[in-house]
Amino acid sequence: MSKPKLRGDVYWMDVQINGQRIRESLKTDDPKQAQNLYDIRRAELWQGKVLKAKPKRTFREACARWVTEKSHKKSLPEDKKKIEFFLSKFADRQLSELTRDEIEDALPKDVVGATRNRYRALIRAMLRAAERDWEWITRAPILKAEVEPKRRVAFLTRAQAEVLIANLPEKYRMPVRFALLTGLRRSNVFGLTWEKVDLERGVAVVEADEAKAGQRIVVPLNQQARDLLASMPEPRTGRVWGDLTRVWANTWEAACKRSGVPGFRFHDLRHTWASWHAMAGTPLSVLQELGGWHSHEMVQRYAHLSPEHLAAAAERVGL
Repeated sequence: MSKPKLRGDVYWMDVQINGQRIRESLKTDDPKQAQNLYDIRRAELWQGKVLKAKPKRTFREACARWVTEKSHKKSLPEDKKKIEFFLSKFADRQLSELTRDEIEDALPKDVVGATRNRYRALIRAMLRAAERDWEWITRAPILKAEVEPKRRVAFLTRAQAEVLIANLPEKYRMPVRFALLTGLRRSNVFGLTWEKVDLERGVAVVEADEAKAGQRIVVPLNQQARDLLASMPEPRTGRVWGDLTRVWANTWEAACKRSGVPGFRFHDLRHTWASWHAMAGTPLSVLQELGGWHSHEMVQRYAHLSPEHLAAAAERVGL
């Protein structure tokens, strides 16, 4: 009987399968466990190399491998939430048995189409990895996204913004005003620490690992933003807004309804900031840099708010 061999601190397998030599670590120093793993792995390799059969893997195994391989993803926490949802539906099902209809039926029904598309995107990526990278299945089901409405650009007037701020509990007013003055995303507003603020130079820094585009952003603070931070009491250490990590959804929604802007989202504060810049004549290239957008296409949606830049260009050519 073939046996694993101890090399260093762990056992290894060294076998010939269909004329190909395969050496792999069994990652254990226990001889019984090593023999068991050796037999299982050798059978898998025999099926794959000789019988051309795909290994029988469960959805749970695919999820575990995805989480391990994607540990570097910034969005992994969101992936894990969706994975928990899918595990409640398909945990011990074999990957090769999952069908498109089953997946579609399992998608959440109480959310908008755009959210369902995010669930589709994750499970589609996992199944494609199982097909193309891991060679666990022959073919992944084809999942087509729902048609989403065109991306809206929701923004407030300055008067509406003041009303919204006034309708929020006092502890939230300053961070929301700061978001409107800087265009920072929610996580960067509430995650800002004093060590990343330089009031003398008038800048705040968002490090690459905290920025959505993965690039360090130096955020210039206008005078109002500087005055707002300068009004904060000493000692200025730790997080700028203390224990606040977000505006709770029910609090935010209630304030928006009282302000006459139901459905307005916290992220729309960023759209408001960008829209105000565009209407004030800030060039889109400058706006892209200010907002830390990765691509020019992301700021093009504000182009219609600043037609003056096109009119100025048109005047450069004449008879």
